Amino acid sequence: MRLKFRDAVAWRYAITSISKIIDEASFRISGEDGLLLKAMDPSTVVLVEFAIPKEAFSEYSVEGELVVGVRMDELAKVLKRARRGDELVLEVLEDGRLSVVFEGRGIRRFTLPSIEMTYEEIPEVSFEVGFKGKLLPKLFRDIVREVEPISDSIEFSASKDSDKLTVSSRSEIAEAEIELSASDGALIEYQVLSDARAKYTIDYLVDISVASQAAELMEIEFGNGTPLKLTYEIPGGGRLVFYVAPRED
Repeated sequence: MRLKFRDAVAWRYAITSISKIIDEASFRISGEDGLLLKAMDPSTVVLVEFAIPKEAFSEYSVEGELVVGVRMDELAKVLKRARRGDELVLEVLEDGRLSVVFEGRGIRRFTLPSIEMTYEEIPEVSFEVGFKGKLLPKLFRDIVREVEPISDSIEFSASKDSDKLTVSSRSEIAEAEIELSASDGALIEYQVLSDARAKYTIDYLVDISVASQAAELMEIEFGNGTPLKLTYEIPGGGRLVFYVAPRED
């Protein structure tokens, strides 16, 4: 197996974000369907889906289907060495180890042990969407960081009678509220299908926001007391999706 992706830095931030939530995961690599990682965090609060279609790779050599298990923190440590302009090459060696190569100014090769894992089929997450909108990933990261000191939870709300997405956080001592709209340029596009309000644990969103540097655009979807779906659109093709379960308090 040999895969080549033009933007190694996009993988760097995507995998770093995933590694903060998932300890071990397996990549399913198919000659027809591309690369897919789908895993649930140990607390079953966050579901991660990282999918890159075969067309997004500049080189894609796969026979049949492979499952490659890795420790995500080890893979993230290697990918942190990616530099702007590097291409990423992934190869499975004859002894089963994973070779990670950066091709840019010179060729830098790292080898990781693979771990025995089966690819577990995880059901699709479905819920009634009340709000969906697109914004710049860096804006999302900044918002999460601004409200993080206030409380351990963050609330998203939208009203069908308004063109705004409201992000808020409250504690006994302080509170914060941020309004985003298309008119002020914060929302690139949006759709309010019904009134929506849901609360989530802030720590997970802090970890997820690390992926902001892996994408040029992201989409937010949620409903009334539903999971939060965050989709990062990877340059060159592919997506990184996080489903975050709502808090009940």
